Amino acid sequence: MVRYMTDGLGHLTPDDDIFADEDVLRDDYNPDRILERDEKLNQYLNMFREVVRGKRPRNVFVYGPTGVGKTVGTQLVLDRLKEDCEPLDQISVRATHLECKDHNTSYQVAISLINELRKPTDRESISTTGYPESKVYSLLFEELREVDATHVIIALDEIDSIGTNDNVLYKLGRCNNRNAAKHVDPDNTKVGLVGITNDGTFRNRLDPRVQSTLCDHEIHFPPYDANELGTILEDRAADAFHDAVLTDDVVPLVAAFAAQRSGYARTALDLLYTAGNIARTEEASSVTEDHVRRAEEEIQQGAIVTEVNGLSIHGKLVTFTLVRMHQEGKLPSKLDQLYAWYEAYATRIDADAVTARTVSNILNELMINGVVSTKEVNRGRSGGRHYKYELGANLRHVIEGLKDETRLQDADDNGILNEGSSDCSPI
Repeated sequence: MVRYMTDGLGHLTPDDDIFADEDVLRDDYNPDRILERDEKLNQYLNMFREVVRGKRPRNVFVYGPTGVGKTVGTQLVLDRLKEDCEPLDQISVRATHLECKDHNTSYQVAISLINELRKPTDRESISTTGYPESKVYSLLFEELREVDATHVIIALDEIDSIGTNDNVLYKLGRCNNRNAAKHVDPDNTKVGLVGITNDGTFRNRLDPRVQSTLCDHEIHFPPYDANELGTILEDRAADAFHDAVLTDDVVPLVAAFAAQRSGYARTALDLLYTAGNIARTEEASSVTEDHVRRAEEEIQQGAIVTEVNGLSIHGKLVTFTLVRMHQEGKLPSKLDQLYAWYEAYATRIDADAVTARTVSNILNELMINGVVSTKEVNRGRSGGRHYKYELGANLRHVIEGLKDETRLQDADDNGILNEGSSDCSPI
């Protein structure tokens, strides 16, 4: 039997002088309220005013980047809607929330909705395959007719996952139309649809009939600014840390870094946790500005390099395209211009270019870790709305994540992937 010497190895104990409950800072923690969103949430709630009057609800399209309160905000609004309808005679609401991230077809979404609607009953779930599409929608409409409520609100989160296969949105959006061959009688069950996405351009790729149906109302959840993030952090920190552990400059600095990097609450919370964890590891008595700055550098370098290094060849090619456009002063850029540059680089490395839709998905994934940032340009009804993309991370870290991809060398005329690049300053 081999015995290992462990004299130099420390010990784990439940004692913690920094954190009271670090779970409060986790990404999957669901608060019972959202701060700095009162105006937006009241605007959202008012979109369901028809329901409390017994009328058919209008459909709502909710968009905004990851981590700005869309999902939790939707849950809070629908809970308040149900609460407000409880004392009303002859009005009741059933709200169903479905996560579409793992569903890439309308068929899969429809099957999941059937099974979700059956949960409070004794009816068995149906299998995910083996039914003709027409039968699936017949079953879905049947379940909607059977719901013991006057109104059903269906919230489909991350609806962009279904791509252009948007038949379920068309079917649900017009299921109360009496002139349809098969429909759900609005005198029995009034159906409303909420579509939630972090891809603000998704709507523009939908069938025009679906666009007109889904987007009765639109609501945009923008990124938080530094002051708003500070309020959120103060609230979470009160539960996450022991009293007086954070020095006064910690929360403002975390908020400033997170606002600059993305404006997402999860970015700020992750940074605050990392700073606290550094202090805990060093057995410090408090979390200071120095811990925050070191945490920011650790997250920026670690997350960016790891994120970029782990991308597919097309993910790396999109990132390389952003680097080159940044160096040429072409950022921020709309998707169509960025895609043209990407296609040119794909040709250089002898790769078949993926679709603009796939590039858009790659950009959305890169936004989560702050590799990419966006700004919305809204020119009103006449000019339309679009996003412009730019690098959101330290250029040196992005290049570090690309350096090991040998296939990019054929596109790297300027040698930016080599050590000592002259343009590796932070952006």
